[in-house]
Amino acid sequence: MLHWSIFLRRKIYYTIKKALFMHPFKAILFITICALSLFKLNAQNSFITKFNTPVDEYIGPFIQNAEGVYIGTIGRRIASINYSKCSLYKVSINGDTLFSKTFQKPDTLMNAWSIIQSSENPIEYLAYGSGFDTTSTPYSLFSYFTKLDNNFNTIWEKKYILRPSGVPSLNEFWSHMISKKDGGYFFASNFDNPGDERLVLFELSEEGDSLAYRVYEDDSAGYTLMCISYNHDSTAYQLYTWGAHYIPFNGMAQCITVDFDLNQTDVKHYPRYFDDGLAAKLLPNGQLITGGLYQNSDLPPAEASYMAVLKHDTSFNLLAECYVGDPDYDIRKDNGFRSMDFYYPSSIFVAGTFDYTTTVWAQRPSWIVIGKMDSDLNLLTEKYLGGDAYYHFNTITATSDGGALITTLRYDYLTQYHEHDAYIIKLDSMDLTVGVPERKDKKLVDAIVYPNPSSEVVNVRTAIKNAVFELYDLSGKKLLSQPLTTLITQIKLENIIDGTYVWGVLQQNKIIETGKIIKTNNN
Repeated sequence: MLHWSIFLRRKIYYTIKKALFMHPFKAILFITICALSLFKLNAQNSFITKFNTPVDEYIGPFIQNAEGVYIGTIGRRIASINYSKCSLYKVSINGDTLFSKTFQKPDTLMNAWSIIQSSENPIEYLAYGSGFDTTSTPYSLFSYFTKLDNNFNTIWEKKYILRPSGVPSLNEFWSHMISKKDGGYFFASNFDNPGDERLVLFELSEEGDSLAYRVYEDDSAGYTLMCISYNHDSTAYQLYTWGAHYIPFNGMAQCITVDFDLNQTDVKHYPRYFDDGLAAKLLPNGQLITGGLYQNSDLPPAEASYMAVLKHDTSFNLLAECYVGDPDYDIRKDNGFRSMDFYYPSSIFVAGTFDYTTTVWAQRPSWIVIGKMDSDLNLLTEKYLGGDAYYHFNTITATSDGGALITTLRYDYLTQYHEHDAYIIKLDSMDLTVGVPERKDKKLVDAIVYPNPSSEVVNVRTAIKNAVFELYDLSGKKLLSQPLTTLITQIKLENIIDGTYVWGVLQQNKIIETGKIIKTNNN
């Protein structure tokens, strides 16, 4: 049976052909209308969804399933016990919540940390979490796995004590799992016991039965497990860790090869200073793309950091690298969250929080910086999201339409008190193209100007080519104009008196971005 969209295209084609012999003007008008119709047929979805509750929220990773909808976890903190009530959400391609499921049982608190799509036909999921019995003292932590159908109905559920002996309860961090090529699942997790860290490897069958279990300690465990995958020819697993097999003056991040008997067989070290928050994925040719944090503590200022993406060949030789950052401002992310992803190798995304702070309740604005690069790691564009509150970037997921889905926490320090709001923000491929007008509800921009207020110098950050920065007073008088020839350009304001001004970033006399800035004398 002919799909309706193909039928419509053929109908339009033959109608246009007929119209050309009737009246040229009518034909042109008809072609224009048809072109708009075809554009709508191929239109992409873009949205912003706020999970608004009156409590402090956190947000886990979201995935896109085979239907194109989004699945992920939202948590609400229970202050009395410093734990969270977790729900799994299904969100439509338009950003609407379809339904959710809360992981909770009587006298038991349960948290869902990660989820994968375990089957495509029918669509099924495997979720992993941890929990404890609220009636026991001290709390006894258990791990659980649950397989769900596409409506979140439970197919099976298994509970295990994966926490090694001697490790206190509630000390599990950053769990990851993948489907095995021959059926079943491979799971890995860090258990943090300061000075005695443990790395747990665990295999399950398709029915959730235990197949293998192994614990690594101390130097073989590392401090943080950040990602897992197969190797380039699917003959072993790869674990991306921080702090394992430490070698002085070498990189703190590692790629550990684990065979199917769960033996560590090889360790490769990433370059020095590329050492945290790793997200790794294989290209179709087996080359490895890794995104993470780059922080060179030997160079001033010591606290500045960058988001970086590296490409290695199958022998772990470095082929290419790309950095997204500013020497005067932190751009980074927290451990355990995905900073890099791609669906198409020609569109690799990396993201992080610009003007990051480790303070939980930040009292300043921030941005999410989104970099897009090609398979050779050439930076194609940057976009900036936020600036009106403190945004805490969590994950970025490349989507099948060439866009990306971002999960973030937002804290409005001017109106909120100890309450983060969870958001997911879907950007289509046009949103991630330089110079395309943005939807104002997403606050996505092509340029940012900081700091604001400023005294002597402001920085203009933009990936727009052949752009110009202009500054005007409130009467509309142009005070300065300066070409923007690099990603970050400094604009000197020493000859500008204190006050409020309007700035604009232009390209070929077209306004790309505009805003206000306050000039103040801090001397």
